[in-house]
Order: sequence, then structure tokens, then C-alpha cells
Amino acid sequence: MWRSLKSALFLTYSAIILVVFATFVLVFYSWTTGQLRGQAINTLNSFGSTIQEQLAEQVEQLNRVSLNVMYSNLVKERFARYASLRTEADDSGGASEPSPEQLRKQQSDDLKALTEALIAIIGPSRLVEQIYLYAFDGRYYGTGFDTRELTYRPEDKPFISALRLEQSKRLLAGPEIDHQLAKFSSSEDGKYAMSLYRLLYDAYNVPIGVIEVRQFANRIFAGAIEFSRSNPYNGRIYIADRNGSILYPFEHDDRLEDTFRELIAARHAGSDFYTSFPFTDPLNGEKQLMSIHYTASTEWYTILTTSEKDLFRPLREFTYQLFGTAFLLIAFGVGLSFYAAKKITFPLYRIRRLIRNLSLEHLGSGLIARRRLNSGFVELNELHDAFLDMSFRLKDSLDHLLLAETQSLQARLSALQSQMNPHFLYNTLANLQEMAEQNMNDTLVLTIERMSDFLRYMTSKERQVPLRDELDHTVNYLEINKVRFGDRLEYRVRMPDTMLAQVVPKLSIQPLVENSLKFAAANAPPWRIDIVGTTDEAGWLIEVSDNGGGFDEEKLAALREKMAAYEQDKSFPALEVNGMGLLNLYLRLDLLHGEKKRFTIRNLPEGGASIAFGGPTDKEG
Repeated sequence: MWRSLKSALFLTYSAIILVVFATFVLVFYSWTTGQLRGQAINTLNSFGSTIQEQLAEQVEQLNRVSLNVMYSNLVKERFARYASLRTEADDSGGASEPSPEQLRKQQSDDLKALTEALIAIIGPSRLVEQIYLYAFDGRYYGTGFDTRELTYRPEDKPFISALRLEQSKRLLAGPEIDHQLAKFSSSEDGKYAMSLYRLLYDAYNVPIGVIEVRQFANRIFAGAIEFSRSNPYNGRIYIADRNGSILYPFEHDDRLEDTFRELIAARHAGSDFYTSFPFTDPLNGEKQLMSIHYTASTEWYTILTTSEKDLFRPLREFTYQLFGTAFLLIAFGVGLSFYAAKKITFPLYRIRRLIRNLSLEHLGSGLIARRRLNSGFVELNELHDAFLDMSFRLKDSLDHLLLAETQSLQARLSALQSQMNPHFLYNTLANLQEMAEQNMNDTLVLTIERMSDFLRYMTSKERQVPLRDELDHTVNYLEINKVRFGDRLEYRVRMPDTMLAQVVPKLSIQPLVENSLKFAAANAPPWRIDIVGTTDEAGWLIEVSDNGGGFDEEKLAALREKMAAYEQDKSFPALEVNGMGLLNLYLRLDLLHGEKKRFTIRNLPEGGASIAFGGPTDKEG
């Protein structure tokens, strides 16, 4: 086979097509990868620059507010006097000095003036959320969400000593959880806040306290948060200070800080810069692209990363599509180049494929078309046509077989239902005869009307009916017997409204009620019959119970034996008119629901018998 000229040409052309295709894909993939990487780097750089600008603007806003406080003469004057009032109060002892009440009033006036000044600085647009002024004597006062005077211990506020050592320096601290501000934010990130600290000087340029300007961290890092929620490359963002400590995200893996410290130490500079490079995540070993941006005004680094796996996912998907299309083209080219060799084998392949794909559900579905093969060979065309004819004949045979099976099943259902009609008729006619003999004319008329409805229902052609109709028929039967037995007969029907539309076998409940009445009547009245319906995950269930003497154990065992024998070989037992109501119902349930049928017979511990039957819940019952 492999020595033929046709095979040699086929292999040569196939090799040329595969080499050209592989070269094209490799070049295209390499070029596209470079384009995507460059585009991703440019996008990350753009995002990083934008986010750094937003961060610098937010920090500068904190700085401006702190400077406004520091340069406010009203704030300096009032806070200087507020900070010195306690000392004056402690040192006052002469009659000419202000009294403690006067000092407290003066202090209250100073705090009121401070509050008004600080609120004006915060402004209606709430440039910041909170301003605190710390006096060196252990008191501080806040305005914003938290407006009150408090005390502190200087050793608990490390920024006090840090600022006093470097008087011209400002300090940025956080983010940290602020339980006070968290009360006013519904966001999970709203519990974090950042603060900017600087010294407050009096008119003689002497430090008299510390200014703290506090802001929600999620407002400062709003750009970073937005990037985390929606970005084109499913990237991650980190904000770190010059020491490599991660400021954002607020909750993070501390192992990343060591990696960031190394990266920052290797690229630290005194002025703004940004750079991009490949990077391997130390936590999961994933290859990534990283972009680092530094802003000298904040001394913060913005670090953006994106997984190369996510970055090149569109390219991989396109490559798969390209491969699929190329394979189709290759198959088409190979088909053309090998057409001569396939002149004989292709018709056989079509016949083989047709036979392999043939299944019962395809018969008559239109998937097998009656058309000629036109292979150029009479024998192959005849073989193809013979197979098609066989498939259509097989389909017709299956249709006849299914129709015969359906008619047989319908005949079984009709036979089972028809057995019950004489049984009910005999009992009812006996009741009518007894009422006529006793001249119960009004009751007789009413009973005849009910009997008319009763017979109309029994002789109707439906084999399955809504539960509502079967219950009406059963209650009609009970009322006919109620006329005869009076208060000796008691019955109760409890059926959920949701079950009334459920389709059930016709003449399923009334025969059970008739059996219950027969067994109950053997005991002293009152005779009680309960009809209860329930639903669960398995479907619907109807239970008919009575207070009679229950089933004879031998007969009950014989009935269960017949049901077990039927389940074993599915052969119908010899059905008789008398005494076959329970087996009749069991067989009908099996024909309708198969293994999903529900049927139980038992004697109740308190006396009497219970019969329950049911099936799956669906519109067809």
C-alpha cells in the first residue's frame, strides 16, 4: 500500500501542508504573544500612572487640610489657650486670678471656636472625615464624625515623639482598623482609615501640639479598589510604602512583603519612575507580568501584576480555532489529492459509517436519507440501496411491533377496569331494593339520582381521572350508604387542595372504601373510614383506613405472595370478579407507573386495616 504512487503523492502533499501550517502558526503565535505582552505592559503602565496620580491627589488633599489647620490663626490662638488653660487652672490660687468656673467657660468657648474653624476647613464636601488636635499635656480634641474631648498617654502615640524629633516632617500612618469611623460606613473596607500627622505651632513658631487628619482608606485607595474589581487582564494591584510594607489590599499574605522589599530595594530611586518586567509569584509559582510605579510625593509604590495565563487566554482560544479551521482545510486538501485512491474506498467508507451510526432512534427520523450513492460502481450502489431498504423495512416492523404492544397494554387496562363494574353494581342494586321495600321514597329518589351519577361515572371511558372526580365519586358512594346506615357510618376526607388536580386511576379509591365498609360493618358501630392524601419527594400517596377487624393474616399473606410473583415474572394472574379489587388496583398502578408505584397493605395496631397507594407527581399522574 505504502509503495503505490498515490500513497507517495498523498504523503508528500500532506507533509508540505503540515510544514507550512506549523510554520505559520509558530510565527503567528510568537508575533501575537509579543503584541499582547506589549499591549498589556502599556495598559498596566497606564493604569499604574492613573492610580498613582489618584493616590498623590488624595494624600495631597490630606496634606492641604493639615496645612489649612496649621496656618489658621484662629486655630492656633484658640488651641494654644485651650492647651494652657489647665495649667492656669492648676496654678491659680490668688484672688486676682480667674476662678475655675471662668476657666471652664473660657475653655468651652475655645472648643466651640475650634469646632467651627475645623468644620469650616473640612468643608461641606467633607475633604476629610476627621481632624484631631493633640496637646502635649495628654488631652486631644476631635471634630468630624467624632466630636469630643479625650485624654491619651503620650507613650501610646509614637507619632508624637517622631514629629518632635523631626519638626519639619509629616507622617502618614495606616491603613488600620478605626472602630469609630467604621460605624459610619456600610462597606467592609470602610473599617480601615489612614492618618496624616504634622506639628501645630503657635504664633512664635513653638510647637503646641499635633494635627491628625484622618480619612477612610477606601477613599484614598479608590482607584486601586476599582482596578481590583474590574480590569481587562484580571490583574492584581498592591500599594506598598518605601519599606516594602503592603498598604493595599488591607488583608494580604505577609509573605509577599519580603518579595516586594527585594524588588523595591533593587529599583529604589529618589524621583518618580515606573518599570515593567516578567515576574514569578513566590506563593504559587505562576508566571506574571509586573509593573512598578513610584511617586516621590507619597513615597509609595504601586505594583500591578497580571498572570500570563490570563493574558494569553484569548490567544490560546484563537489558536485552537485556527487549528480547527486549518485541520478542516488540510482534510479538504488531502481529500482532493487522494481523490483517485478514494474512488473505490470512499463509497465503502460511507456504507460502513452508515451502518456504524445506525441506531433504533435514528430509524424514520430523517437522518438516513433515501438517495443513491452514485459511486460509479453498480455493485456498491446496489449494496447501499439494499441497506437503505433494509433500514426502512426494519423501521416499519418496529412500528407494527410497538403498535401491537400498545394495543395489548390498552386491552389489559380495559379488562382490568371492566372487572370492577359488576361488583359495584350488585351491591348498589341491593341497597336500592331494600329502600324500595321500606317505602323510603324521598331517600330512594335521592339515592337513584346519586346512583345515576355513580353509574355515569363508572361507565365513562376515561381510565385516568383527576383526583377531584374520583373523590366526588367516592363521597357519592358513601352518601348512598349513609342513607341506609345513618349515624352508624362515619367518614372523613382530608385531601390537600394541591392534590385535587393530580391524575389517578379511575375507580381506585371507591373500591377500597367499599372493602373498608364491608370489613368495618362486621364490628359494632360506629364504622369509621378515613381517606387521607399526602405528598412528598417520592410523589403523591392516598391512604384509606377503617376501624374494622382488619385482614385475615392468611389472606393477606396470599395477596402479598401474588404481588411478589407478579413482580418476579410480570405475568398476569387469573383475574376474577370477586375479591380481586386490591390486586386489580395493584396491577393498574404497575401498568401506569412501573417501579415508581406505591402500594402498601397493613393491619393497624389499634384495629382495622390501612391501604395506601400512590405514584410520581406529574401532569399525567
